[in-house]
Amino acid sequence: MKTKSSKRIGLISLFACILLLTAFYVNPTQKNENSAPKIEIQQVDAQKAIVIKADIPISEISTKMGEIYQQLFTYLDKKSIAPAGPSFAVYYSYEPEGNVVFEGGIPVQEKVDNDGDITYMEYPEMKVVSTLYVGAYEQMEAIYMELDQYLKDNKLESTGTTWEVYLTDPNEVASPEENQTLIYFPIN
Repeated sequence: MKTKSSKRIGLISLFACILLLTAFYVNPTQKNENSAPKIEIQQVDAQKAIVIKADIPISEISTKMGEIYQQLFTYLDKKSIAPAGPSFAVYYSYEPEGNVVFEGGIPVQEKVDNDGDITYMEYPEMKVVSTLYVGAYEQMEAIYMELDQYLKDNKLESTGTTWEVYLTDPNEVASPEENQTLIYFPIN
């Protein structure tokens, strides 16, 4: 018998595959020094979502993310709403020795009511510089530097936010090196 949780994980995996095969397809990065991640400019569709915003010390991000997604998935289960895509985070500010301000979210098909910390959002379509990162979250700094360099080399200006779309569930992969994350730098 499948539980609501296993059905939810299955739905997320299905949506992740659909996203990869359609509008968001990029080649995965390889884990060898001769291969560079594919960085490209693309258009991302507008998105409806439920989110929880946090302003916390960097050291607490992993714990807080877990709490946020637990709360969001509990809300969706309670309302019998299926996620419309994989979970994501929008980063508004990041201080390596200080705080991070971000929204953890889950896409939805239709508008839903706000509930406590949970807020309904409608993100506009956006033009982004993007790549698919495969690996441990703790080792993402290098890919962020590559994306930043791409912006500079191509004289592009970031809006100041970054997006991470989590295509895999870290609790479901055999190793953190198998995590797959789409990274977007929205541009003007």
